[in-house]
Amino acid sequence: MIHVAYAFAVLVAINALAMWGLSRLRPGRGRTSGMGALVALDAAVVVLLAIEIGMALFFAQSDGFNITMSSRNWFARHWHPVNALGYRDAEPAPKAAGEKLLVVLGDSFAAGHGIDRAEDRFGDVLARDLGQGWRVANVAKIGWDTVDEDEALRAYPVAPDVVVLAYFVNDIYRAAQKANFPLPFTIQFPKSTVAKYLVDHFALANFVYWRLARMGNVDDAAKGFWDRLRAAYADPAVWAAHEAELDSLVGWCREHRARLIALVIPSLVDVAGTAPMTAKAVAYFRARGVETVDLTPILAGRDPAGLVVNGVDSHANVALHAAMADLLRRAVLAGEGGPATGEAAPAPAPQ
Repeated sequence: MIHVAYAFAVLVAINALAMWGLSRLRPGRGRTSGMGALVALDAAVVVLLAIEIGMALFFAQSDGFNITMSSRNWFARHWHPVNALGYRDAEPAPKAAGEKLLVVLGDSFAAGHGIDRAEDRFGDVLARDLGQGWRVANVAKIGWDTVDEDEALRAYPVAPDVVVLAYFVNDIYRAAQKANFPLPFTIQFPKSTVAKYLVDHFALANFVYWRLARMGNVDDAAKGFWDRLRAAYADPAVWAAHEAELDSLVGWCREHRARLIALVIPSLVDVAGTAPMTAKAVAYFRARGVETVDLTPILAGRDPAGLVVNGVDSHANVALHAAMADLLRRAVLAGEGGPATGEAAPAPAPQ
């Protein structure tokens, strides 16, 4: 808010100079016109400052890239609790007698990017649905890939009985780097000093800039990234590197007798476009005997607006998290020899 105070101080200074200048004019039409222009300017600036204060204090909306001030406001309000390991979860604790631990492992989808209340994530809903005798831990961070997930699973201080791997198609990112197959996603930030100052320090300017940017360079960058990602899955060297990463994670689960379930998530705004990628991942998991919940056929044909958090955040919304939890509940209970009662929840209808 200090920059709003600076803007107000500049407005006061402009008024003082303008009044001094007008006072030197003879009474008449020139002075009257000048006063009218000054009043109009003041009114416009005051309205903009009021909007600015309102947006800075009250507007919180997640975006998929976390590059906006409104998204930073959202994280400040909703990204809790955060435990000592840096996960949006309670502190890890030893299992009670007879208790089973299920670890949800993944990236921003598992961590609940865009979900206001942590208890509405699929992992937390799954914990309530499984009931007594089960505990669910969330081991996930924004931006993770398969290597990060494998390392985090190995380092987690409590041995899991079940691991749910939330696999998203950009998990191949590190493998592409290893195979010298870069996946660039370059966003154009403001270049001029004045534009950068306004966008970095004023919520209204930040909002307008990034909304306009999404109509141009951000959308172009996203299209280029997804085209390149599809090519990465088709590249033999990249896929071989990715298989090695996944083999490490699958091997750890087998070595430690942790049951592994793969939840394969397509791009929610282009399910059909990422279907070849999810199909390759599903084929990998099934070939290695890993239980797999594939969302691609379930979400095919759905309106993305009914699946995502909002128009600038393409992560799963609360309704889809609930549907994923139900699918996982059925899978977990079926594998444990218990009744997987009820029909699987359909994907949420468009809203």
